[in-house]
Order: sequence, then C-alpha cells, then structure tokens
Amino acid sequence: MKTKKIFLFTLFLSFGLAVGCKSGNDTPRVTPTPEKPQEPNDPQNPQQPENPQKPDEPKQPEDPQKPGDPTPPANPQKPSDYSMAKRMVVTPIVSKTKELLSTLKIEEFAWGKEKDAIKLADLLPFVTFSSSEQGGQPYTLTAEDLKHLELVDMKYEEGAHGSDALAFKVRYKGIPGSDYLRIPISRREYFLLKFAVDEAFASKYYLGGMVRQFGVYSGEFLKSYDRTKYAVVLSEPHADHSRNSLTFRGTVNLPRYNKEDLFTLDFEVKGFKPLSSLKDKLTFATSIDLNEWMSGRLKKLKKVDDATILSTLQSNPRAWLQLASPGIRRSSTELAELVWARDGQDLVGVVSGGLDSRDVYLKDVRFQVKSAHYDKDAATVTIKLELQGANGLVFDGGATTLVVRSVHL
Repeated sequence: MKTKKIFLFTLFLSFGLAVGCKSGNDTPRVTPTPEKPQEPNDPQNPQQPENPQKPDEPKQPEDPQKPGDPTPPANPQKPSDYSMAKRMVVTPIVSKTKELLSTLKIEEFAWGKEKDAIKLADLLPFVTFSSSEQGGQPYTLTAEDLKHLELVDMKYEEGAHGSDALAFKVRYKGIPGSDYLRIPISRREYFLLKFAVDEAFASKYYLGGMVRQFGVYSGEFLKSYDRTKYAVVLSEPHADHSRNSLTFRGTVNLPRYNKEDLFTLDFEVKGFKPLSSLKDKLTFATSIDLNEWMSGRLKKLKKVDDATILSTLQSNPRAWLQLASPGIRRSSTELAELVWARDGQDLVGVVSGGLDSRDVYLKDVRFQVKSAHYDKDAATVTIKLELQGANGLVFDGGATTLVVRSVHL
C-alpha cells in the first residue's frame, strides 16, 4: 500500500513538470483591465469601431486646364525700361469704341490741325498699353507706369474708304519707342454718330413723291444737327415701293475747316404711308371737257343703257378719265389737289390752295370701271371707279365715285 502511494505521487509530479516545459514562455502574461466593461454586441444594433478605416477613395483626374504649376500672376513680370519702350503696344477696348468716337476731338485734331486736341489722358479710358520682353507675356502698364509714358509725333492718317487711324510714337522714361502705334478710327462710324435719320418723318408722308420732290423734303430726312459745323449734301434718292423705303446718300462737308467731300454716308428711311392707305381717299370731280366728251360719246351709241355705257367706258378709261379733276382727302375738311402727268398715266401731287400734296406720286396708276349709270332726267352719268395699283404694286385702293354732269342727248 505504501508502495502504491509513492508511485502515484511520482506520476503526478512528472505530469506537472511536463506541462511547465511545454509552455516555453518565462514572461508572465498581463491582461489589461478595460476602463468600462465590454457589453455583448446586440445583433439588432451592432457597435461600430471607434476609428473605422475608410476605404481608399478613387483619385479625381487632374483638370487639364489647371496645370500643376502655380497660377501665374494677373500681370506678368515687368519688362525692362528699354523693352517697355521698344516693344510697346496699344490696344483699343472694343466695348468702348463708340464712346471713343463720340468723346475724342477728332475733327479738331485731324482737320482743324489743333495739335493739343487729343492727349494721352484723353485716350486712357478707351485703350490699354502693354509691353513685353522678347518671347515673354504681355505686361499691362499700371497707373504708375503710365506716369512715365509720353506720346510723340501724333498724327491723323486718312485711309482708303474711311479706314483712318490715330498714329503716334511713345517715349517711356525718356527711351523712345521704335515704331508708330495706331488706334483705328472708322470715319463712317464717326459721322453716323453725328447724323441720323428722323424716324418720325416718314409716317407723315407717302413714298412716291419723295424721289420726285427730293429737294423739297431732303431737309427733313435727318435729325437736327449743327449746321454751323456740318453741311450734308443729300443725293441719289431711290424708292423701293415693295419695302416702302427710301435710300439716299449724304456727303459730309466741314465748312469751318474748308473741308469738302470728307465722307459719303448711306441712309435709309422706312415707314412711309402705304399705298393701301389711299383707300377711299382719292376723289374725282367732273369738268367741262369731260362733260362734253361724255355727251358726244353717248350720242354715238345706238343703244344707251347702263351695260352699253359701262362697256364703252371700260374700253379705254385713260382717254376720258384724265379729263376729270383728281384730288386726295387730307382730312375730313381738307381736299388737296392732284394733277395728271404723262398723258394720264400718272397722278402727281401739287401745292394748291395752301395744301401740299407733293408726297403723292402714283406712277402708271390703274383704275377699273366697276359700274356706270345714266340718269336722263338729271343728265348725269354716275361712274364707280376702283384703284387697283400704282408704282409697280397691286393693292386695294378702294372705290370712288365720279359724277359726270350736263350729259344731254
């Protein structure tokens, strides 16, 4: 029995030694105590890690218009004084061209020979000056730089078709520039700022008489301008009846500088009264000559009835209609006179009785005889006429009535 106990003690001791040798780690393991006890994860509300790692975000492609190099400054490096003078450039500000033309004293400088009429300070609101080194970027002169800039040898150059220029050389800090710099000047645009069509004029008149009486109305085509400075001679009128417009040319002269034919401008006046507005405004009155013609013509007819008279009058209306006295109603109380021209082919306005109808000119006027009625007791022939066209146009001019009297058969 004693021997059995000794055997068991030896076996247990051997097992303990074996476990200790298998561990092989002499350093004792220390387990940190958490500040807060960990709660078990709720499957319905899983806990997020304190510092979750975000997945790598895709890199945005580089903007080809934004190079990696730093953005250059708004104004590049200032050139040397020498380069500044020798490589100077003047650039007009396009949006201020109209203001430049209306502000600068171009006439005084160009044709009045007033050398001080245009100075550097006058140009600065409308242009920019820049310069650069060889192969460098343009540098725009600052207000401080402009204090050292001078304009020399300024002159006005007249080009073909009015393409003029204000030319000058520069001097920067006493260093002269190499070439003439030029600011373009359009003589056409310049004078168009001085002279403009009076748009209110056309609506008062008919177009036809404008060409025939061009000298009468030409003084009213343009808006008022200073006639002590300018003399504009109008010429070459042309009426476009399809567009109801009048075109003409105006040659500009400067009497104060004894300058003639400086430039010729083209003008167009639109918005005249349309010929269709003549509807029901034309009138015809009989005359002694027409009364006699009608009496003699009807006496030759074998049968005097309305149909026969109508057929007779329709065969050649111009032969007898030109014997009538035409007119045009200007208002409910004013009746202006018209006259026949070119053997009854045209109706032309005149001045008569204080009324002016010279704006009316109906070339190759066409009437149609719509009806005719002979009243034996009243000794009259009542004729209804319809205006159908003139001046190369076809239109509804309305109807008018002509009563021929003293028709005794």
